Amino acid sequence: MRVLRVCAVVIVALSACEGAFVSMASGSPEPVQLPPSGGPATPAGQQPAPLCDPSTRDVGRVTLRRLNRYEYNATVRDLLGDTSRPADDFPADDFGHGFDNQGDVLSTAPLLVEKYEAAARKLVETALAAEYQPGATVRVEAETATASTGAASGSAWNLYSNGTLTQSVTVPMGGAFTFRARVWQQAAGPDPARMRYLVDGRSVGEVDVTNTAAQTLTQPVTLTAGPHTIGVEFTNDYYQDPEDRNLLIDWLELDKPAAGTPGAGARILVCDPTTGAACVRSVLERFGRKAWRRPLTSEEVDRYVAVVAVAQAEGEPVQAGLTNALQALLLSPHFLFRVEADDGDTAPRALSDHELATRLSYFLWGSMPDDELSALADQGALRPNLDAQVRRMLADSRSEALVTQFAGSWLWSRSVDEASPDPTLFPSMTAPLKAALRQETEAFVRSFLQEDRSALELVQSDDMFVSDVTAAHYGVPAPGSAAMVRLRQVPEGRGGLLGHAGLLTVTSQPNRTSPVKRGKWVLAQLLCTEPPPPPANVEAFVPSATPTGTLREQMEAHRSKAECAGCHNLMDPIGFGLENFDAIGRYRTVDTGGFPIDASGTLYNGKSFAGPRELATLVKEDDRFPLCVTMQLFTYALGRAPSTGDACAVAELNQAFAAKGHRLSELVVALVQSESFTHRRGESP
Repeated sequence: MRVLRVCAVVIVALSACEGAFVSMASGSPEPVQLPPSGGPATPAGQQPAPLCDPSTRDVGRVTLRRLNRYEYNATVRDLLGDTSRPADDFPADDFGHGFDNQGDVLSTAPLLVEKYEAAARKLVETALAAEYQPGATVRVEAETATASTGAASGSAWNLYSNGTLTQSVTVPMGGAFTFRARVWQQAAGPDPARMRYLVDGRSVGEVDVTNTAAQTLTQPVTLTAGPHTIGVEFTNDYYQDPEDRNLLIDWLELDKPAAGTPGAGARILVCDPTTGAACVRSVLERFGRKAWRRPLTSEEVDRYVAVVAVAQAEGEPVQAGLTNALQALLLSPHFLFRVEADDGDTAPRALSDHELATRLSYFLWGSMPDDELSALADQGALRPNLDAQVRRMLADSRSEALVTQFAGSWLWSRSVDEASPDPTLFPSMTAPLKAALRQETEAFVRSFLQEDRSALELVQSDDMFVSDVTAAHYGVPAPGSAAMVRLRQVPEGRGGLLGHAGLLTVTSQPNRTSPVKRGKWVLAQLLCTEPPPPPANVEAFVPSATPTGTLREQMEAHRSKAECAGCHNLMDPIGFGLENFDAIGRYRTVDTGGFPIDASGTLYNGKSFAGPRELATLVKEDDRFPLCVTMQLFTYALGRAPSTGDACAVAELNQAFAAKGHRLSELVVALVQSESFTHRRGESP
């Protein structure tokens, strides 16, 4: 078996060299970012955007991307029906540009390769154990069985009066069996011979034996593994000289066919591999097509068929060789990576239909293409049907990936479960509450995808979602539901992301609020204006243990320093606007020191606000917000941040977004149909 394992690794190495050269360079252009100052005032009704110079338009390239942990789990779920989430045991994925699906940062360390090998082995063994069970046949020759009456008649036994013929047998495995009896009658009287099937002394069926020549009759039975007694009973003897009705039995048989036969719903075994090489090839070709998200060439299939042949040459059963071959398919870069051919040509090219289907499915579902998408790709008919496919896929439950993975990373709801407020100061922040606060943001975002709401309402809306767990936290009546329920009458400052307690918790320090973190989050995540990092050796702000004023007053003294003012003048006013929420997002009018809170401020564009609701209004009205939504979705979908060459594409997407009422589903459709999504270029070696 050691030789077989080595062979599997060799197959993987061969696979890595197949086809066109695939670039894995880690460098990428600097991402586009909106200037922090805003520059000259934007004319009313126009969207601010990176400067669009058509001469620099570039469809870009994406570094070869491996499946991240979510994508691996979702892919083996859809490929094998396995919901064990093996990738949860893999090393954590790195984040780039705020997401963990960015090609440039998804490295492959030796530990991860070891995890891949172990996971693939277990996945294949589990799947095959569920699908493949070898056939089992137990036959009893009638003349060797125990009969209550009758006599031998050639190779058969003649029950010449009412009686039984039985035999003890051992069934090697439980399941559905076919009970067969090769029998015939010696006819007499007006009726045919009547026969009962017996299992462990009980009748499991009756049949009229009408034939006078040997014929095999069947009865389905379900048996457990282990010893049983099987037999038949003749129940209607008839004798009036010279007529004599008898039942003759040649043999009895229990038969269990091999699992994994066509039509049995098997994901791997479309036939019984013990029947020969043709079935083995069919199994590998079909499974490889799904796992690699494209058809395999004949030469590629040959390599994996050879793995099975090696096993058999070493005396192993075909199932052992098939296990190794299937494992090798799951260890190939064509499974572990989203491969797009890169031949070094820097001219833009359209993605193949299979590459496009893969981009689309991992964008919307975080998983492999389904049968419908794959069939369109096989037919070369995906592009004319992109609009319909996107809308079909958004309606599928797998589009939940956009909520948990895209929005979860962009809006930080994935981080709520790991938030760590001081348990002494905030004992109510339990694990169930953190989970419920994450679910609140997910339910809110989900409503925008399912109900085609304007994305502008993400930051300010007249509704929120609560459950019995979160209702007490927000001080509203419990809805009587463990699941999230829409609340139309929202309390002060709620309605919109800036009032979500989960977000407010992850942007706080363990023991206090953090206006800096909150302000930076709004700038970076909602306005795509990332403040520069603090200068080296700058003195960190430490609040007073015995404050004589609000946190705001203490921070204003800190930001009066020249080296701190530039960034803090951008971030802090936004954070101060959210000071009505404590470190776990509960509403308050005084801080922990008992000082009245001043939640007023002025944004970078000179517009003033008083309190979280007015702040949310200004963010909602800021032209940078919808543009930032466009850029965030572009980054997630393409696995890279938009660069200078994407400026025109981003501007066009943003215009289409606005023209469709800022509906997220329409932005998704426009993005998928853009050349940035459907094309790529290579990179010079």
